[in-house]
Amino acid sequence: MLDNEQIVEMNENVMKCFPEGKIVLLDGRVVDCYPRAGLAFGESVGQPIDSKPVKTDKEMETDMARFIKNAFFFLANKERILTDSRMFLCPVPIQCGMSISGFEDPTQCIYIQWWERCEGAMRTDKKGRRSLLYKLSGSSFSGHNSCGEVYEDGSTKNVELRPFWDYGKSFIHINNTYKSAKQKYQAYSLQQVLDILDHEEEGDCGYAHTINQQMQSHAITTLNYLISGMKIRNEELAHRYEELEKALFDERVLHFYDRYKDMERRIFAEMERLHQQKHDLEMALRRGDSSNQDYQRQIQIIIQRIKEAERELAGFKDEEILKAFPEQALPFWRIESYAQKLREK
Repeated sequence: MLDNEQIVEMNENVMKCFPEGKIVLLDGRVVDCYPRAGLAFGESVGQPIDSKPVKTDKEMETDMARFIKNAFFFLANKERILTDSRMFLCPVPIQCGMSISGFEDPTQCIYIQWWERCEGAMRTDKKGRRSLLYKLSGSSFSGHNSCGEVYEDGSTKNVELRPFWDYGKSFIHINNTYKSAKQKYQAYSLQQVLDILDHEEEGDCGYAHTINQQMQSHAITTLNYLISGMKIRNEELAHRYEELEKALFDERVLHFYDRYKDMERRIFAEMERLHQQKHDLEMALRRGDSSNQDYQRQIQIIIQRIKEAERELAGFKDEEILKAFPEQALPFWRIESYAQKLREK
């Protein structure tokens, strides 16, 4: 699944293939835009903002309250807004308080697509109350934040988001996608958008159905992200488990092989000593220092000890392999070859 950064990059590349006056949404739809051409600003329905009028603080506060109060109404009319560039480029006077740039001059389409795409931007609490995030305020470095959510009845509440930067990052990516479009093309005011939508409104039934649909769609998207994340984490855990299992197996191989080599050195030293004794007895017999009867008796004892040493070494291979690797019937030569490769690393 593509992350927001990949989507933005992909759409920026797509936008380069279209002539001036076109814009590509995150879902791939191409929408006509209307370049600013010095038209007079009007407040009548359908008359777009053709330049950026300077607004007073009071006007900004009025627009901010207007957006927050109608957030769910705008979400319910998402499809209509996204068909008209003048509507989705409508400025939203909410400046998020962040320690980095990328949150400047958000518009209707930024919020609408962010609500849809950002996990947790649409919220449902334990009481079943639904809300939308409308303000991001905090530090991208420390993660401390105090953000805002608005409920369907228009009431708001401060909320702390974790992990905070995930929300901010997704907002920046979407906002930056339309950075040039916001500067070049016409846009309606919030009041104009409301007037248009009020004129076209289907009624409460259509509104309620659309909101339910949007929330359910977001919940499904969120679950898909969670499932995707869980799959990735499971794969990572499985890989780590395999690595740990291999490390433990390697340790068992080396432990077994080192024990075997220690016994082998001890047995070979013992057998070398016994062979030397056998040689000394043969020389004594030739010199006449020992009788044939004494020679045969002592030789038999030495031969018996050599056979016991050989059986002890062979037995260690068979018995200790089963103890060390009960789940696998590994031949000794494979263990020896693998251990030697490990030692060479």
